[in-house]
Amino acid sequence: MMTALNKEQRITKDIKLVYNFEEKPNLSQLKAHKDRAVISKIKADLVLPNNKILTVDIDFDTTSGYHDNAIMVMDDFGVEMIATAFEVKYGSEHAEKVRDAWAKKRKESSPRKPTYLLVQKPDLNDTVPNVYAACGDEQHPPKKAPASITQSK
Repeated sequence: MMTALNKEQRITKDIKLVYNFEEKPNLSQLKAHKDRAVISKIKADLVLPNNKILTVDIDFDTTSGYHDNAIMVMDDFGVEMIATAFEVKYGSEHAEKVRDAWAKKRKESSPRKPTYLLVQKPDLNDTVPNVYAACGDEQHPPKKAPASITQSK
């Protein structure tokens, strides 16, 4: 439902943005750039192999206040683009690690391959960025739903 505080923008046939212009305070540790906003949080509805929806809040806020998340990859084409860039800049060994992270389950017991990869900026200019394979390690819904699950690194 669109309200006066919402604006819908169709970027292309399969990308639609809905802006909510309700003013909210910044409760995160993140700071915008002088000439660009930064992403604090993304809410994603994932379509699971059983055709159910799992909603995931992806929170980029950190206690350090440093925003080092650079890329979110969600399909084979994106993975190949990132792997090719890694191959040119860091070598084929690192490109293969990106391809493997996408092509394989993180654990033998994982029900699925990753849904997305997150690439972070390296701490130092000449180091290889961290790549994290995310979502795919658990069956949804779990056989027995816990009261609350909190997991940290």
